[in-house]
Amino acid sequence: MGPPPVPCDDSKRRTMDKRISRTLAATLAAATLAGGTAAPVWADQPTAGGAATRTGQRAPIAGLAGVTARWRDAQGGTGPVTGFDPANGRGGDVPAGTTAVTLDGLPDGWTQSASKDDPLTVTLAAPDQAQSRTYTFRAVSAADRFRESLKKAETIRDDRDATDAYDRASLDALGKAIGDAGKLDADTAGDQALDKAADGLDRAVAGLRVVNWTFHGRTLAYDESKTWTIADPLDTLPGTDEKITGGSTSNRIEVPPTASKPDVRNTLPGVTETDQDLTASHGGESFRIPVRIVRGTEITLKDGTRFTGPENGSEWTVADTGHRLDRDNMPDTDKVELSDGSTIPVTWGTATLDPSGAAGPVWTMSGTATRTLDNGQTLTVKLTASRAWDAKLSIGVEHRTADGNTTLIPGIDLEDATAADTPLDVTLPTLPYAAAGDQYAPAVTGGDDATVAMNATGLGDDGMRVFTGTVKATRTDGTVVTRRFTIRQPFDKPSRTVDAPDAALDGLLVNGRPIQGWDPDILEYTITAGEDDKVTVSPRAKAGQTVKASDTTLTAHSTVQHWTVTGPDGGNRTYTVTLVRDHRTPTADEAFKPSDPKDTGGTQEAPGPDTATLKSVGWTKDGTYHAEKGDEYLIPEGGSFAYESYLGQIVKITPGRDHGMTWKYRIGVLAPDGVTYRTRTVTATYLTEATHRAGLTGLSVDGRDVDGFSPDRLEYTVGVANPERYVVTPSWDKQTGMSVTKHVDGADTTLTVTSADGLTSVVYRVHVEYDAGLAATGAGVTGVIMIAVAAVLAAAGTWFASRHKPHDPDGDTDAAM
Repeated sequence: MGPPPVPCDDSKRRTMDKRISRTLAATLAAATLAGGTAAPVWADQPTAGGAATRTGQRAPIAGLAGVTARWRDAQGGTGPVTGFDPANGRGGDVPAGTTAVTLDGLPDGWTQSASKDDPLTVTLAAPDQAQSRTYTFRAVSAADRFRESLKKAETIRDDRDATDAYDRASLDALGKAIGDAGKLDADTAGDQALDKAADGLDRAVAGLRVVNWTFHGRTLAYDESKTWTIADPLDTLPGTDEKITGGSTSNRIEVPPTASKPDVRNTLPGVTETDQDLTASHGGESFRIPVRIVRGTEITLKDGTRFTGPENGSEWTVADTGHRLDRDNMPDTDKVELSDGSTIPVTWGTATLDPSGAAGPVWTMSGTATRTLDNGQTLTVKLTASRAWDAKLSIGVEHRTADGNTTLIPGIDLEDATAADTPLDVTLPTLPYAAAGDQYAPAVTGGDDATVAMNATGLGDDGMRVFTGTVKATRTDGTVVTRRFTIRQPFDKPSRTVDAPDAALDGLLVNGRPIQGWDPDILEYTITAGEDDKVTVSPRAKAGQTVKASDTTLTAHSTVQHWTVTGPDGGNRTYTVTLVRDHRTPTADEAFKPSDPKDTGGTQEAPGPDTATLKSVGWTKDGTYHAEKGDEYLIPEGGSFAYESYLGQIVKITPGRDHGMTWKYRIGVLAPDGVTYRTRTVTATYLTEATHRAGLTGLSVDGRDVDGFSPDRLEYTVGVANPERYVVTPSWDKQTGMSVTKHVDGADTTLTVTSADGLTSVVYRVHVEYDAGLAATGAGVTGVIMIAVAAVLAAAGTWFASRHKPHDPDGDTDAAM
């Protein structure tokens, strides 16, 4: 209990009554019910009932909520103080003649004292001086209090927004209180009647139920739990000076809310969600303003695959199974890319082989990538890379003619290259002798567990091609089998003829020596030479014979030259010499090797567990995947074969060169059910600038460059000394793999240039005509042929006349290669 009431003698009371009478008029004029602004308490401890605050008051003190105040007058009368609000420091009104005010129910450690100058000013001293409160009580006569209460009530009733601010029942109660008070005359009615009327007015004002509460620009609604709230949480925490506001213009009420302790949760990877409630109460009703603040953006894999984890969990995981092992069992990635642009390095384990797969053994490797976010969450990506064990092997020979026509000749075909370790020796079916001048290259189709190392192509008798190398294949137990192999492509021996004996040559010389196996009735010969050896072939004519070099077929590593011999009796024979050179520098098509197939899918659920078809096939370039509809398509330069699998499928790709720049991909797909298996073959032709190009870089006739030559100009007319004896010499980029076929028909020569991939052909036509000036100077083939030989021979292996021989007065039939 506080100290006893402070006595007040008659002289002091008269002085106080005068002071009240002087200020009463001003007080009535200034008094309104419009509340001021006070800061809400953002603390865990609620305020005293969430009471509304008024202008100039400090933050409420919850510990004073139970304190009461009573007045006492000189005659011993006593009663409760009207309007006393201890928590917010408001004193209230006491009757005129009050001599003392006593506060009861003080918290432990609090004391009270009355002011020496004004006994109606009471100070509560707290243990914490910052919480001390001073209350000033106003002595008002019954008539004055009645007038003030009536004025307040009428002002609120007359507000234009009163009907929107309060419910009808409480407004009606206010109207009734005003009507009852209007029956009294403040100047004549007794104090008891006036006090009773004022009490009724005050209760009616206090009992007004506010229905237009707002907060932070949002309108509050009264929900089923009898709480004023908002439908959707606020997404930002309001400022500490914001209050719940309601009431009419003259009775604006502000209720400071209290913020609960934040509930911080990690709802998604990279996302932190904070929930709080702002609570308060007024007039026996509660307020709850939910606040939900979301910070951060959900982190997924780059392709949108989401992590999973428990609500508010710190561990989030995702499975990333769409990765492939290459033939060396190295995974196709060493990092995981996330949606926020960051990457996580992957720690891979060791590849293991499961021999019991429904479609055969499968290599698998597991990896883990982990990252801890700033909010403490841990992201873990569990990766799986796999490939089917595949030791299938085929080694064939690709036969390509000068016009680009390509045929694959089957050779070695092993379903399992690890089945034995003995050498492999295969002789292919013999081809016609005339095919010896065509181009031949090994064509290897191998699974990832069977690799081939080729040696340089060898040569045998009659132009035979000999392909050798080593096969290395990995067994299912991890051991490696090594096998050597040899593939021979033989050609028929040339046949003999007895036709036109008068056109039989006297001989063929190679670098001045008789050609091996010379027989005047054998018209076809094959010679071999090193990659850079100089070779000259000279036909030796008999008396009365004429010899003319005719058609020529030119590739990077072979030359086929024809001579037409006319005998004195008019008989004709055509002799053919084929030069095949060793070559250790592969052409662009021979050297080309596409990148390993890449699976760009593996994340989307399959339409069904037995789905054994791919989502799509296509190609990638610069990181972008392009799907194709059919089973045959072109891949642009820089692109590589790719496909999209479904989640849970195991894909087995067996690539191999079909011909030229065309590859066949045999695709086996095991469905997610682990039982259903289907195969498919896709043919892809790779385009590169070099292997798709066809065209000459130069052209000369009788050793002189053709005026106005351009690769894009396809027809020329050239003057020569003798239109019956002339030499047209082409130049081109041999390392692209393109070939040239030359056909001579009198004064017209046709040159057909075919690209290495066989898709592009360009035809040049040269027409020669007699030039008297050249004839007079002797600028025919006799004088210029050696110039042409020197310019083209060494690299191209092209046939040209090189010497002046007996019975060959023009010297235009020797060929240097």
